[in-house]
Amino acid sequence: MASVINIATSGLQAASRRLSVSANNVANATTSRPTRPGEPTPNGVFAPQRTVQTSIPGGGVRAAVRAIEPATIVGPDNSSPTGLSSFPNVNFLEEYLEQKQAFVSYSANASVIRTQQELDQALLNIET
Repeated sequence: MASVINIATSGLQAASRRLSVSANNVANATTSRPTRPGEPTPNGVFAPQRTVQTSIPGGGVRAAVRAIEPATIVGPDNSSPTGLSSFPNVNFLEEYLEQKQAFVSYSANASVIRTQQELDQALLNIET
């Protein structure tokens, strides 16, 4: 069984990855390439991702990055010669919530580590 510190550290790492992946989605959300109806997605359109957390037997979590499906959507674009462009399938509300959850998760795991350190220190300070 993993120690409390190891479990919380895995949570910190997972939250950090969630935030990083979501921030990358937001930063690249406006990349687009001209397209025509029925054509495959043109090269160069950013493919957004999502972090999926799974529990580890014995304690802790693992964060894996997966592609969002569908990766792109077609929409009107006045700057495109075809009038249409392929855009990354990024939903800003979902990304906001993902970042907020990552922040709360990170804070909670940091609190667990602080509390465990305080308990360890109190144990060392017990006078016999």
